Amino acid sequence: MNTLLKTFFKGLLAFLPIFLTIYAVYAFANWLNRISNAWLQWLAPGLPDVAGLGIAIGVLAIFALGVLVSSRLTSWIYNLVESPLRRVPVVREVYTALKQLIELIAPADEQAAGQVVSVRHPAHPIALVGVMMRSSVADLDDAIASDDMVVVYLPLSYQIGGYSVFVPREWVTPVDMPVEAAMRNALTGWMKNDQVGAPAARESSG
Repeated sequence: MNTLLKTFFKGLLAFLPIFLTIYAVYAFANWLNRISNAWLQWLAPGLPDVAGLGIAIGVLAIFALGVLVSSRLTSWIYNLVESPLRRVPVVREVYTALKQLIELIAPADEQAAGQVVSVRHPAHPIALVGVMMRSSVADLDDAIASDDMVVVYLPLSYQIGGYSVFVPREWVTPVDMPVEAAMRNALTGWMKNDQVGAPAARESSG
């Protein structure tokens, strides 16, 4: 009976990530399609619904936003829309935190991305992997950090969040890894790839 339950739960754990991912994409695409066809009916009553219209409009809208943000001539429009979100209390904190988190995971400019580092306390044989957010704290108050310290963000596993710690520079060792890879691994508790991907292929190759 235990063997049957273990096999069942293995199948369930393999099924859930696939199902939830597909369902989330389907639900979002379906929502876009409903909104887009509602607009189409408002503009031209009597026209039949167009399948996939929402996805097409969503892709075009995101591309147009990318052009809007990238161009110096039109970036002021984006800044005008964004400005209230940066000024309204509570909304400002939520918006800024989400934007910084997205930019940390998938930075638009690779040179602006933080450095992945390993943090080791000299008295303890453990290592923490995080992202160095600041290599200089000279502009901060001495009560927060001294000049020989850096700021490292340590993400938590299986949730969105983490700790920003001020540590001596000598505790930090650069890691040759993209920020998005480090964040992804931290999110899954640094689970082995063969536990997430295709175990049979890895076992056969070993």
